[in-house]
Amino acid sequence: MAFEDCESLKSLTIGNSVTSIGYGAFGRCTSLTNVTIPNSVTSIRYGAFDGCTSLTNVTIPNSVTSIGENAFRGCTSLKSITIPDSVTSIREGTFYYCTSLTSVTIGNNVTRIEGDAFRKTDLTSITIPKSVTFVYYSAFLDCSRLTSVKFEGTINFGTPTPFDGDLKEKYLASDGGQGTYKRFAGGSVWKKQ
Repeated sequence: MAFEDCESLKSLTIGNSVTSIGYGAFGRCTSLTNVTIPNSVTSIRYGAFDGCTSLTNVTIPNSVTSIGENAFRGCTSLKSITIPDSVTSIREGTFYYCTSLTSVTIGNNVTRIEGDAFRKTDLTSITIPKSVTFVYYSAFLDCSRLTSVKFEGTINFGTPTPFDGDLKEKYLASDGGQGTYKRFAGGSVWKKQ
């Protein structure tokens, strides 16, 4: 919470001696637009950038192994993010209500995507790598523009469904499984391609 509510803070470069970005460290810094995270950082804690509504650019280096719950929740200007291969889970609510988020690359060592992780984002497509074995409840709910989901591996699903519509049921059907599923924007019926 070191810089929490610093509404005039616009840009941030974190020093090379920092290994962890603490609980709520930059929460609600509503003018913060750019963050440079050095390779010394291994963890981004709970709510570190929660409510940074002007944040448009952040690069997560390969040194980061842990991103806490709600770390970027409500970053409504964030448009794209790459989760590096060093991260093993996308925690609950990590990118919840990032309403401008249209592009996500999930690293090849992520094993689970937790509840509400990408809820209420503006994603149009997502590839879930084969390393992911569990997608929790509501992970992609309220993503009305999400029209293409590619599953590269075998997934277990949380309850209730992680997706809008019948995607979970279509994946679990006898002719479902790995592959790409599409739907019309805002619709509830998914079809395997």
